[in-house]
Amino acid sequence: MHTFQVHRRVRTATEGLRMRTDSSPPLDLLREYKVRASLLLKDLLVDDAARATRAAERLRQLPQFAELSAPEVLARKDSVLRKHALGVIAQEQGHPSWSALKETLEQRAPGDFNTEAFFARPPGAFLNRWFGTYAKAAASLRAEGGFLFPFRTQFFICDAGFLRALGADPDDPDWERMGRDWVAPRDIDARGRLAEKLAMLNLGGRHGVR
Repeated sequence: MHTFQVHRRVRTATEGLRMRTDSSPPLDLLREYKVRASLLLKDLLVDDAARATRAAERLRQLPQFAELSAPEVLARKDSVLRKHALGVIAQEQGHPSWSALKETLEQRAPGDFNTEAFFARPPGAFLNRWFGTYAKAAASLRAEGGFLFPFRTQFFICDAGFLRALGADPDDPDWERMGRDWVAPRDIDARGRLAEKLAMLNLGGRHGVR
C-alpha cells in the first residue's frame, strides 16, 4: 500500500505510471482472479510439501474434494483442473461458483466513470490510502472504513472530508446503501444515483453513468 498525504504528491506518483485505462476495474479484477487460480494450480504441483498441502486444503472447499483429506487431494492432483481452481477462488470471494463471481463482477462494471477528475482540482491535504489490488483495498475498507474508488488500474480509499472538499455529500444515504465501495457496490442503483450527482459536479463522467 502507498499512502500519500498531499494531493500533488498523489498526482506526482500517478502521472509517471503508464497504466492501461481500456477496461473497468472489476474486469481487471476478474483477470487478477484468473491469475490466482493459475497460481493455485502451480502450488499444488510444486515439490514444497507445505505449499502443496496448503493448496490441497484450499481445494477441499469444493464439494468434489470436501470428503478427501489433503494428502488424498495431493494423490489425485493430476485430476485437478483449472475449473476447480477457479471454483476455489470464487468460494474465497463469497460466491458459489466461478460463473456466479464472473456474472457479479460484469454487472458491477462502472462503465465510463473516471475518478481522475477527483484530482484535477486540489481539494487540499488529505490522507488517502492507495492499493495495487482491489482485494487489499477491500480489506482496508472493511478494517478502517472510508470510501473506495478505482483510479486507472489502482484503487484508493478516501475519507468523508475528501468528498466534502470536492463538493460531494458524504452523508448521502446512497453511500451506505452501496457499501461505500464503488468497484463492488451492494446496491448498483445507489451507485448509479451517486454517479449522476457526481457528474453534476463535473466529477467522474457524464450524466446517467451506470
